[in-house]
Amino acid sequence: MHRLLALALIGFAVAAPAAPGKPQRKTTPADWSKVAALTPAGSVRIGNPAAKVKIVEYLSFTCPHCAAFARESAATLKGQMVKSGKASLEFRPLTSNQLDLTAAIIARCTGPARYAATVEAIFAHQDEWSPLGVNFVNRELRRFAAEKPLEQIRIMAQSIGLNDIAKAQGLSDAQIKACFADPQIVNPVLKIGAAGAKIIEYTPTFYVGGRDAKVYDWASLEPILRAQGAQ
Repeated sequence: MHRLLALALIGFAVAAPAAPGKPQRKTTPADWSKVAALTPAGSVRIGNPAAKVKIVEYLSFTCPHCAAFARESAATLKGQMVKSGKASLEFRPLTSNQLDLTAAIIARCTGPARYAATVEAIFAHQDEWSPLGVNFVNRELRRFAAEKPLEQIRIMAQSIGLNDIAKAQGLSDAQIKACFADPQIVNPVLKIGAAGAKIIEYTPTFYVGGRDAKVYDWASLEPILRAQGAQ
């Protein structure tokens, strides 16, 4: 009964015309950190697309320094600068090894709206899944030698707990499995990783306004962002 009423009200709201001669007000999100979109290259950007300060983060999911940055920057970078609309943040994961590629596909699998939360969760549990992944590559991967490469890392994602991170974001086992066979997921991840590897020497690396900030931690990046107007 309540559902039918809700649908009726929605239909009415959609059909109702705007008051004649009265311009519609453009609304601004109260929290820009909840706004996420795919870039033309297939990476994920959170925040105001017209933000004054545009940040690109090149990261590696197996990099402890990247995990430290995610932990140390979250409250201010995402909680204030991106939230306010003054800054945007684009994620570009490198995929130079099997573990990085696996984690990057898992993150991309959850979709733009849940991407940032998935990245944070992957880094928060890095100490758990990364050693398991190293062990899997060194000792277990040969058991799946007959499988195709993407099927091998899909099995690894399930074995080392990365699937659980995606499931915590609402995905089913079937959806996760499908991502590893989906070229719209896998190809952009590979393309972004390959492009980043050509220009990036260290992770994390940050480009601010299209230029390499040449700093590698939050303590050094924060004053650069504030000087450019992020708050």
